[in-house]
Amino acid sequence: MESSSSTEQEKCYDPQDRTLTFVDGEDDLDFLCNDYKSLRAKMSCGHAVTPMSLTDWCRWQLDEGECRFVCGQPRCDVEWKFDEVRKMALLTPEEIKYFENKMFSNAATDLLKVKSCPCCQSLVVRTDLSDLSVRCTVCTADKKSTFKFCWQCLREWKGPAPRSDRCENDDCHNKALRILRTSPDITFKDVKGVTGCPSFRACPTCGLLVEHNRTQCKNVVCARCKVKFCFVCLKLTEECQRLKPSSYFTLCSTGVAPRQTSIPVRQRT
Repeated sequence: MESSSSTEQEKCYDPQDRTLTFVDGEDDLDFLCNDYKSLRAKMSCGHAVTPMSLTDWCRWQLDEGECRFVCGQPRCDVEWKFDEVRKMALLTPEEIKYFENKMFSNAATDLLKVKSCPCCQSLVVRTDLSDLSVRCTVCTADKKSTFKFCWQCLREWKGPAPRSDRCENDDCHNKALRILRTSPDITFKDVKGVTGCPSFRACPTCGLLVEHNRTQCKNVVCARCKVKFCFVCLKLTEECQRLKPSSYFTLCSTGVAPRQTSIPVRQRT
């Protein structure tokens, strides 16, 4: 992750600020080892941050298309409210404006599934989430013939349609699907009897890629939709345990789910 903070001068906490809980130790969000000089303060989840590392991490999440802020530490799925981020990151007025605009834009894009047509740049809403070939009404009217583009590679559509995996343009591929297809099998340290399980899974509810840390039980919590599911059989944890009670550290009743060949789509509510 590259640092993309817009603040040139390092932001530091006021040591006299009694509203903060200062702690000794490492900055838990300083992934690039920038060694920021500020005192470390505790977030609501208990992890220590500096204003700069928190700004960098939250900005990176926004640039990745997220509209919420989640702690970046493994197995910590705590979501921070924007008020907490704004205070703890010491956001400047310019940063607050950028964050708010980006949060709104990302939320709208996620809800409406909006992208820009590669030909005319008009916004297009994808109505069929299982079809990558999308018709642009503006270009279709201008050209007096149907114009479709690929939702994945954002080029004029080539090949038969509908398709859910790729068009026939060179290098059109779904990176997430490639990871699911090529990731090595995982060797669990604490779960017994499991073989042939990929090290990456797509959340069965929203499609976010999730990697198991190899330790502890076989269940994981999706950082985006907060659903708890079994990494082995891909059923929701509640259903997995109903079929085979107390099987947190053993093979599921239905065995290991095969490698996923499609990305689940989060349903609109």
